[in-house]
Amino acid sequence: MKSRRPGPGPLRLALPLLAASALLADAVGYRAIVNLREQTDVVVAEHHHDWSRATEDARFKMISTTKDPFTPENTYSHLRLLDRASGRELFRAPVPALTHLWISPDSRFVVGLSNVKLWNPYQIVVFDRSGRRVFEKSITSASWPGVQESVTNAVIWYKEPTPAIQLVESHGWATLSVEDRQGTLRPFRFRVSE
Repeated sequence: MKSRRPGPGPLRLALPLLAASALLADAVGYRAIVNLREQTDVVVAEHHHDWSRATEDARFKMISTTKDPFTPENTYSHLRLLDRASGRELFRAPVPALTHLWISPDSRFVVGLSNVKLWNPYQIVVFDRSGRRVFEKSITSASWPGVQESVTNAVIWYKEPTPAIQLVESHGWATLSVEDRQGTLRPFRFRVSE
């Protein structure tokens, strides 16, 4: 008697899909305390964010009301820029949680990138050297290939650990290009002069 080999039933077909979706599940909420530092010959940029339980109430208040991390009520995440020669603070500003810093070669702009999604409304911010915020953008729900989001914690979109970044100015506008996970430079255009 010839034995019949079972075909791929619904369970067999579903297992690879379940395994793939489990990779983006979050076992626990994001709770990191992060310090970043980047510098040129002219300036030093420093970022600190505290997503631990100690700041949970303040972060929840922001995300459940204004969704604006740039207010003085944000005591859990900041960006500051220092003059490298004197150590003088040029600005200190509340910001979303950042995971990568970049300073333009002319030291005029500081770019912060983030792969944090949990209670973090923006994944790109740009400040000029005076401390004026010139751009912010959410990457959640981005539609280009290679962007992955976990259920709550992360939106993985830029090439890690160090994406190629360019900023080109022309006639009062700037185009910031950030290398995505697949090596494509993604442009973001914004006004830099009023």
